[in-house]
Amino acid sequence: MAILRFWDMLDDTEKAALSSFGRARAYRAGQRLVAETDVDCWTGVIAEGTCRVTGTREDGSRSYLAARGPGDIIGEMAAVRGARRTAEVTAVTGVIVHVLPASKFQRLLETHPSFTRHLLTVALDRLQEADRRRSEVAVAATEVRLSRLLVRLARTEGIAVPDSRGVVLYGIAQTDLAEWCGVSRASVQRQLRRLAAEGLLRAGPRRRELTVLDPDELMASTLRTRSL
Repeated sequence: MAILRFWDMLDDTEKAALSSFGRARAYRAGQRLVAETDVDCWTGVIAEGTCRVTGTREDGSRSYLAARGPGDIIGEMAAVRGARRTAEVTAVTGVIVHVLPASKFQRLLETHPSFTRHLLTVALDRLQEADRRRSEVAVAATEVRLSRLLVRLARTEGIAVPDSRGVVLYGIAQTDLAEWCGVSRASVQRQLRRLAAEGLLRAGPRRRELTVLDPDELMASTLRTRSL
């Protein structure tokens, strides 16, 4: 499924208007851009780097929602609704974001109505993607859930390993994987050992580091598991 980037939807006039309403802000890897329940409802368009979006389920556990990269808009829902944040955004890499305070974002929407149409298109696209993800894991076994999550992380957040098919994932603990998959940490540990034994995964030399050795083969393994 093609990724729909907010910035790519804008024409030159719209890009110039958005740029005039805000300023660039830099974040380091691991730094939190947005916290749940924040009331500082700025909106931003990512210029460089990758961010991870997570949320809290009704039972208090964490869920992985999405990765956002260059051209993606973040924080727009809270700004439009004038409500508290409902998700957390963390920098996976160094990130530069073009930030618009809530008042300026509202003024941008008022003076350039076409932005509202673009926001609706992005919202519908993200809703469709979220529905597809939920249907994929609704009845999936633990090994399939974890493998699909690792593939998704590899494709959206992974740093390529030179001269190989592998990608490195940073800042992800076993407890994160367990919560995001909705399973126990013990189950995740067993599946990580299995994937390592099959030559699909390798623990990094540092904490919270994993290398997915071949994302395509890992995805193929989930299809084989599902067919059994």
